[in-house]
Amino acid sequence: MRRRLILSSVALAALGLLLAGLATFAAVRDWTSGRDERMLTSPGRRAEAVIGSREALRTTSAPDDVTALWRVLAADGAIPSLFQIRAADGRVLQTVNYGPVPELPGDLAPGRVTDRNPDGERFLTIGGGDSGFRVRTAWLPGPAGAGPRTRFLVLGVQNTESEELEGRTAGSMTVFGLLALLGVALVAGLVVKRGLRPLEQFGATAAAIGAGDLTRRVRRADRRTEVGRLGQALNGMLGQIEAAFRERRAAEERLRRFVADASHELRTPVATIRGYAELFRRGAAGRPEDLAKAMARIESEAERMSVLVDELLLLARLDQGRALEREPVDLAALAGDAVSDARAVAPGRPVALEGEGPLIVAGDAHRLRQVLANLLANIRQHTPDGTAAVVRYAARSDGAVVEVEDEGPGLTAEQRSHAFERFYRADASRSRDRGGSGLGLSIVAAVVSAHGGEVGLDTAPGGGMLVRIRLPLAVPDNGDGFLD
Repeated sequence: MRRRLILSSVALAALGLLLAGLATFAAVRDWTSGRDERMLTSPGRRAEAVIGSREALRTTSAPDDVTALWRVLAADGAIPSLFQIRAADGRVLQTVNYGPVPELPGDLAPGRVTDRNPDGERFLTIGGGDSGFRVRTAWLPGPAGAGPRTRFLVLGVQNTESEELEGRTAGSMTVFGLLALLGVALVAGLVVKRGLRPLEQFGATAAAIGAGDLTRRVRRADRRTEVGRLGQALNGMLGQIEAAFRERRAAEERLRRFVADASHELRTPVATIRGYAELFRRGAAGRPEDLAKAMARIESEAERMSVLVDELLLLARLDQGRALEREPVDLAALAGDAVSDARAVAPGRPVALEGEGPLIVAGDAHRLRQVLANLLANIRQHTPDGTAAVVRYAARSDGAVVEVEDEGPGLTAEQRSHAFERFYRADASRSRDRGGSGLGLSIVAAVVSAHGGEVGLDTAPGGGMLVRIRLPLAVPDNGDGFLD
């Protein structure tokens, strides 16, 4: 690319210099040709006037016209190199010359006489180099200024000086052009090198990124230039690529961790079921009390495994973005049912309900009920017996808000940052021995997100955990229904 740009610049400069040189040379040649013609035109017309009047010739004693003309013109200071009078058929009648004269062709007759050219004046260039001549031919007046014209005058002047001037001009233009092209090539090389330097940096950055260094960026340039805007766009694209790769690695890591955790969670009930089945095979069937215990444990672990599989399937569906049912749902009624269920399951745990009036959202009633049930179950499993809890709901300007607060030990900031991760357990007190799978809060976050809402954790005023859910309110549709 650099070579093409330099060659293109040199080619354009050469074309421009060539055109300028041709124009200059043409102007010089036109000037020298005009000068030579003026050197011939003035004495030629003087000679024609002398021959026509014959008055000036009477002051001389020369027997022929051209010698007399030469003397007259010499007296005026205009002395061409060649004088000839020829007949109309081209025969030389009289001649005189000053210096060397080239061989003249026979066809030197003037042009046709017209109103604009009454003498048939014509100019010719004969020979070249040191013997080059510029010749003017014109008809001489007839007898008494009238009648047919039977003779014409030939005047010539050496144009060696003109050709020398033209040659020097051509040589000077050639040397100047070559030097100018050399200068253009050097300047173009420097300019192109400097102009392509950002592109070389782009190439080096792309090579580094191709080698795996996604943190590389191109150097910033003036945003008002094309290179600056290109660099800015490229840096933006590289930032997005880096973020995408980072997210991909994070997703792969989450997937590996999820698979490992799921395998670990399923291994425990499977091992328990296999153990009791082995115990039964070895003779526990003969002892009714052992058989009943084995069957109860097998049933318990199978139920636990079934719940875990159902939760994993639910999370997989939510991750795929499958649409949930959309219908008007009263969160106040769901909250009341969840509180009643919690009181029935754990009578020793006081659970309060705070809120007034209906709170309508558009969503899946079954999944929203599961959200509230998971939050209250999380309190039962991970707080001491007798820990009080409260469920609040209210309609605010930014949507429907439901808060579930407990008076338990709460979570640290580090624990809260990981609480919604799948299979995350804060400490030994929140282990699988208490019945939790580590997916409860993950399901809460996934369901709320699928409804276009958001969920967050905070520390309650009493030091416990506060879960705040915000969902979009349903918009009434002319009183007949609700719109999401």
